[in-house]
Amino acid sequence: MHVHIIGGGVVGLCTAWYLRQAGCDVTVVDKSDLSGGCSHGNAGMIVPSHFVPLAAPGVVSQGIRWMFSAKSPFYIRPRLSLELVEWLWQFYRACTAEQVRRAMPVLRDFHQYSQEMYAHLSQLPDFQFNLEHRGLLLLCKNPSTLREEAEVAEQAHALGIAAQVLSAEAVQALESNIRLQIAGGVYYPGDGHLYPEKFMAQMKAALLQSGVRLLTGRAVTALQADANRIRQLVLDNGDTITTEQVVLAAGAWSAKLLKTLGIRCLMQDGKGYSITLPQLTPKPTYPTILTEARVAITPMGHDLRIGGTLEISNLSSRINRARLAGILEALLRYYPDFQVDMPSLQTVWHGFRPCSPDGLPYIGRSRRFANLTFATGHAMMGMSLGPGTGRVVADILMNQAPAVDLQLFEPERFTPFQK
Repeated sequence: MHVHIIGGGVVGLCTAWYLRQAGCDVTVVDKSDLSGGCSHGNAGMIVPSHFVPLAAPGVVSQGIRWMFSAKSPFYIRPRLSLELVEWLWQFYRACTAEQVRRAMPVLRDFHQYSQEMYAHLSQLPDFQFNLEHRGLLLLCKNPSTLREEAEVAEQAHALGIAAQVLSAEAVQALESNIRLQIAGGVYYPGDGHLYPEKFMAQMKAALLQSGVRLLTGRAVTALQADANRIRQLVLDNGDTITTEQVVLAAGAWSAKLLKTLGIRCLMQDGKGYSITLPQLTPKPTYPTILTEARVAITPMGHDLRIGGTLEISNLSSRINRARLAGILEALLRYYPDFQVDMPSLQTVWHGFRPCSPDGLPYIGRSRRFANLTFATGHAMMGMSLGPGTGRVVADILMNQAPAVDLQLFEPERFTPFQK
């Protein structure tokens, strides 16, 4: 069986890996040279603690408040778009306690399964991507936020996930290298992190070594089908590729490709920024989330990565200086001695996370096209769920039962998926 994978991010490359291990011929097609994109500049966190989906009760009201601040963690670039309106409406409908209740155990299992895949990969000779298991520290500036996160920690306990609610003094004892100004925090010892650029480079090399074909620098602009099968990929230079099986792992660009099949996919880009500071001392010891600011901080060897912001931008490559300033100013509210100057915009990474309305990925076979499988829509969880997604997609194509319940990830679960 020959499988064409559209998209060379972490999900696409991991899918290629597991399909190749199963004996398939595999070609990955990507418009880039596989040296950038959302899978490279992210925080590198492997997070079973992230069992609450993006769409949750209270998120809508919080998002509305954030919309009026130029430096807030969330922003929607105004535009006239029926697709955006539909996405927002479905997001609103998904922000229910029942939806979260159903999603939590599934996301827990999926993150833990993917974490197992990372652990296995890290033992292979060609993979040395700085996988560590220091856990994840959530810092809370306000007592009210600490109470909310303590409630989430109780939910974690009910799901069998270790979580420790800590006083400000207890957190400071953990992070003894740098002074904190916080109300307290929550520590999830079961989380891990890695250096995403290293993982991606090593996976690319391993795929080439195993015989996977990487067609880079070529964008897929359309999918051509007849009856219920995709017959060809159309490339930006006019060439076509005949297909047997197709995996759509094109991230935030997936919806545009599905339009060429007459499928309306609810997907918005959640642009995020990060900067990487080399040889920084002192610096935080633990991967950390500044909870109110929604800023992620990850030690990566001698470097420190700082990232944040969820900006629905319509795939705009423009760097918003105000949102970047919001990330850097947040650091001082938690770490009063931590001074980071505004970097040159040329050094700022940005990537587009593919966001579904309910915060859950689209994974599984298409109802309309027998040889199309979805592997997209992971939002901020792409790195954490990458190997797990690759393995379950390979299982689907090999007609084996996936180890994770995929019912909530059904690709055509929203009514706008219509011709």
